[in-house]
Amino acid sequence: MTADQWLSQLRPGDLVVVAQGVGEPTLLLEQLLIAAPTGVEVFVGLSHSDALTRPSPLPLLSFGAMGPLGRPPHRGKVEVIPARFDDLPRVLLHRGRDLVLLVQVTEADEHGEHSLGMAVDYTYDLLGRARLVVAEVNAQLPVTSAPRLHGSAFDALVPTSRPLPVVAVPEVGAPQQRIAAHVAGLVPDGATLQLGVGALAGAVGHALVGHRNLAVRSTLAGDWLLELADAGALRPQGVVISEAAGSPALCRYVTGPDVAVCSVHQVTSPAAAGDIDRFVAVNAGLQVDLTGQINAEEVSAGYVGGVGGQPEYMRAAQRSHGGCAVIALPATAGSYSRIVPRLAPATVTTPRSGVDVVVTEHGVADLRGRSLRERAVSLIAIAAPEHRTTLREGLEQ
Repeated sequence: MTADQWLSQLRPGDLVVVAQGVGEPTLLLEQLLIAAPTGVEVFVGLSHSDALTRPSPLPLLSFGAMGPLGRPPHRGKVEVIPARFDDLPRVLLHRGRDLVLLVQVTEADEHGEHSLGMAVDYTYDLLGRARLVVAEVNAQLPVTSAPRLHGSAFDALVPTSRPLPVVAVPEVGAPQQRIAAHVAGLVPDGATLQLGVGALAGAVGHALVGHRNLAVRSTLAGDWLLELADAGALRPQGVVISEAAGSPALCRYVTGPDVAVCSVHQVTSPAAAGDIDRFVAVNAGLQVDLTGQINAEEVSAGYVGGVGGQPEYMRAAQRSHGGCAVIALPATAGSYSRIVPRLAPATVTTPRSGVDVVVTEHGVADLRGRSLRERAVSLIAIAAPEHRTTLREGLEQ
């Protein structure tokens, strides 16, 4: 099917929901942004391609401002729906528009079924609710244990052959290495780990290579997963994820028998119910105030992050026997302290009741069982030394 053919089926008032990450149907997204009719809304998530590095003629919605959405030309222009990642299917239905889904799948097998490959996201849970489902059939998308869909589930199939984006790990600096060493001390052998992507996640993964019998239950995983596997740190068949984003070597590992690529609901539900012992959730933040509230979404210049799965995973870790809900972040951003008397903007991604431990390169603040004043004292102790006096003065006022 050609671009003209599937685009001709769009109607003003449609909400086009595009799969994200390495599951993004980049060809379809590019075609959409060039030739979609007016009156169409587009919901996008985290993108690793160049499709969203150019101005969009269509209004863009997202659950945050990750990657290119947090940079020009889109910064400050994306309409953000503040929602947890696992709640997006429900939330998007409430926009009251006809849904059009754009997804990426593998070529069909002998049974006419297509695998979702490296990523399963909110589009999977919306399949039965969409007016139109268009699939980019990528000949280079590897087959994994991800859900398979018969060709009859799609209204249009658009063939392509393109390599998946390579998501490089940002350079890891000394602060991230020190933070990771502190975090590793909070993870016992035999724990189940939730971790994301980026420099800090990569540093934490590297710091855990000496651990043993670890499992992973995480919506998103990066090359740290492969490093742990190569080091013998993971238990057999112990990895449950919804998406892997990284190197070609990581893609090859994910196709193997030790990794289950599942829907977001399947990844999060057992953890959320507290059914997994020693579940350690490690998440990042932009700011933490002296009571322990976390802002992982906004800076003064605008949205640069999103709610994602942070609140759900943090609460899951607290419900887990022997679990721990960890926020890890550098103590400073340039000359500014990330530990602050009060959040600015006043955006609370995770409430203070949802945080067990905060880690910076200067140490660990264990907030469990601590009063508000005791929390503040502990957090000031792990702030950058040059900011501690000002923070103490603010505490006394």
